[in-house]
Amino acid sequence: MDIFIEQLTPREWERFCENMIRFHYGVNNFWPVPDEDRGDLGLEFFVINGTLFQCYYPDKNADMAAYKKKVQKKIRDDLKKLKTNETEIEKLLDGIVPKVTRWVLLTPENKSKELIKYCNTKKKELLEDPPSFVDVDDFQVKIDTADAYPNGALMAKQVHAKAVDIPLIEVTDTEKTIWQEGNTKFSGNIERKSNTFMGEKAERFKDNVVKKYIQIEKFLDDLRENYPDLHELVEDSARAQLDKIRNDSLFEDALDKEFVNNVLKGNEQAFSKHAKFMSDTNMQSLSFGYLSKWLAECYMDFSNE
Repeated sequence: MDIFIEQLTPREWERFCENMIRFHYGVNNFWPVPDEDRGDLGLEFFVINGTLFQCYYPDKNADMAAYKKKVQKKIRDDLKKLKTNETEIEKLLDGIVPKVTRWVLLTPENKSKELIKYCNTKKKELLEDPPSFVDVDDFQVKIDTADAYPNGALMAKQVHAKAVDIPLIEVTDTEKTIWQEGNTKFSGNIERKSNTFMGEKAERFKDNVVKKYIQIEKFLDDLRENYPDLHELVEDSARAQLDKIRNDSLFEDALDKEFVNNVLKGNEQAFSKHAKFMSDTNMQSLSFGYLSKWLAECYMDFSNE
């Protein structure tokens, strides 16, 4: 489970899901269903395509048997509410949703394939005496997690938390030496390129690149573990930027200091789309960090001519 989601309370999970689904479908296609007035109807919100959503955050400490029983009870009880509250729900949907095609339970994770089977069983039972607003030919009951709505989940995280701010590790001279001895190919690339276009500043530049490389690798590991959706967006931008670097290099007579400066500026622009999700410090670390990765991992040569 995503570490961020694992730290939410059940009530926070409901608010998280509401923001996630609203962003995914668009505010004009989304309707929340307040439960303060005469209780819960078996749905938290619905969208214009005929999907009803209910949220549930099971006990984190429950064993597998207890977990399955609790989720099954939630599905069973809330599907019954669709029939019990048929008249009120029909009025709620009138003029907005022609027919309901899907009832979705949003949970932090689905731990058991048995729950998929259970959803199918309860769907068939509901269709034996379906509520009038249900499309009997296309109705489904399913479990979804935040993985099904990656962009919405990412936005919801920012609503519920401050911008991602992962501290950069301190890198000692000893750690840099150990890294260079254990990564001779990458270290050799950095040294060769630094000597080519930095002249007398080569040693200081090389030292900084090695430091930034070690930092960005640890930063990306932390980002992948704690914010997997954002990590994938960053990596996608990095892959696109690397393709651009390779294409641009085909039209350069020499890969020199100016070319590297342009790469750094290009990195800043490529990652700027993620600025709303990350602290300024983290944004700066991406630009030079990925430059250091490119200098270390790419085998294109430089010229001082």
